[in-house]
Amino acid sequence: MQNRIYLDHAAATPLSSVAWMAMEPILTGAWGNPSSLHQEGVKAAQALHAAHESVAKCIGAHADEIVLTSGATESINLAVFGSLRAGSIRGKHIVTVATEHAAVLGAIRAAGADVSIVSVDDRGHVSTESILAALRDDTVLVSVMMANNEIGVVHDAHGIGKAIDAWRKKRGSVYPLFHSDASQAPNYLEIDVESLHVDLLTLSSPKVYGPKGAGALYIRRNAPLASVFGGGKQESGRRPGTENIVGAVGFASALSESVAMRHHESARLLPLRERLIEGLLAIRGASLNGDRIRRLPNNVNIAFDGVEGEELVLRLDAAGIAASTGSACKGGSEPSHVLAALGFSANRINGSVRLTLGRATMATDIDRAISTVREIVLGIRGE
Repeated sequence: MQNRIYLDHAAATPLSSVAWMAMEPILTGAWGNPSSLHQEGVKAAQALHAAHESVAKCIGAHADEIVLTSGATESINLAVFGSLRAGSIRGKHIVTVATEHAAVLGAIRAAGADVSIVSVDDRGHVSTESILAALRDDTVLVSVMMANNEIGVVHDAHGIGKAIDAWRKKRGSVYPLFHSDASQAPNYLEIDVESLHVDLLTLSSPKVYGPKGAGALYIRRNAPLASVFGGGKQESGRRPGTENIVGAVGFASALSESVAMRHHESARLLPLRERLIEGLLAIRGASLNGDRIRRLPNNVNIAFDGVEGEELVLRLDAAGIAASTGSACKGGSEPSHVLAALGFSANRINGSVRLTLGRATMATDIDRAISTVREIVLGIRGE
């Protein structure tokens, strides 16, 4: 029996051995409450502080600017609700992009914000000019992801952040705050909060080979972000509740490892991605979704005429290959809002699948994936 091939790293990555080795001693030796004054509590607090420092170092931030959370969705909600609450006197206008993750769009809707959703072109790009054109005097937040989770398109977050910073300096204001969901970025893109000009930045542990149930929100010093939870004073009052030290330590270790491996893995995966794209595009009626160049080196999102994406994913799974139709957060059979934003037809959207490579992906896996997809697609079409 052939080994399974996992090509859904955009949804979740396996736990790295480095993260596990960092977590194991915490489970048995630092189980105290970090708010306690005794030795067990102090030991736990030291591990938690080290996690803050490690995460901060990975993105060019200060340890006190890191709030450890249960994951990207909580971080995003804290950014959205906290910004609106802090800037309520100014207004409740938020600018975001049509292809943002459901966590961002959902949080904005739940917060009751007045939202301007900026369109993208047919390759998935948003322009800096269109973001600036959407800004108003009552805009409190702009949220633009670094890299898209479905089609892998990399936005010009640096240019957008710089333009927003210039816009507010011209007006002598701290608004609008700039938030970026960087969940998909650390494995392949450099993240420096200063050069990005971000006030808020979201990170996700299970996207960087860390444990699930962990993540972080970077909050620039003095950025006006109100607390949205009631409770204790943990995480500088931003995120009350006894901290998940095991998750925090595992996340910090995994993130550091991803940063150290970033250049090597990007260079290794890029030719494998291109090999996969070429092989799949050779199948009649195949079309690549999203820009081919300004794209994460591990992402392939492709549509096949005359095929239902869900059926293809299920047949691939039966053949030993894990893939997806898009974001794992959608659930059910809801069509991709990302592909719809690119102006694609319902048939193209429904016939799309996403294959995302990772550290364990080898050339033999790519060749097997190509041949298996071809066989299944042709079989579904009866060719």
